Amino acid sequence: MTFKVGYLTPREANIWDLRRRDRSQSDIGRELGVSRQAVHKAYHIIDSKVEQAFMEAAETNNLIVKTINLVEGVMEAHSPAHDIPVLVSLSRRNGLKVWYLYEGNCGTCNLESSCRSVLEAEAEERGIELNAMHKLLPPPQLAIEIFGRYHDD
Repeated sequence: MTFKVGYLTPREANIWDLRRRDRSQSDIGRELGVSRQAVHKAYHIIDSKVEQAFMEAAETNNLIVKTINLVEGVMEAHSPAHDIPVLVSLSRRNGLKVWYLYEGNCGTCNLESSCRSVLEAEAEERGIELNAMHKLLPPPQLAIEIFGRYHDD
C-alpha cells in the first residue's frame, strides 16, 4: 500500500497541482485540452482520493482529525497517545508525511537533516519562501510555519 499522492493518477496529480496554484477550472481545462466540466468532475474525484489518504493516515497513526484542507493537502489532527498536535501533509514530491509537533531533541536525532530537507521541499512546492530564520527552526516548528497557514478558523 502506498500513500504517494493520495492514489492520484498522474493526470489527477497534475490537475491537483494546478488547482493548488490558484488556476481556474477554465485555465486548467485549456492547458490540458479538456473541458471546464471535465476539470470540475476531476476535482470531486481528486478530493475523494485525497480525503481517503488522510483518513487512512489518521487511522494508521491513531489520530483524531481536526481539519482537512483537501486543496492544499494538509490535515490537522491530535495524537491522543502522545497528547500532541499532528500535521499531515500530502504533496507530489514527498507523498504523505506525518509531523508530530512536539518539543523534541531534533538536534540529536539522525533524521533531522532528512526532515528539514522534506520540509524545505514542501515549502518550495507550495511556493512558500523560507528566510534564514525559518531555516534555523527545529523541524516541528518549521512544519507549523509551513502548514499552519492552511488552518481554517
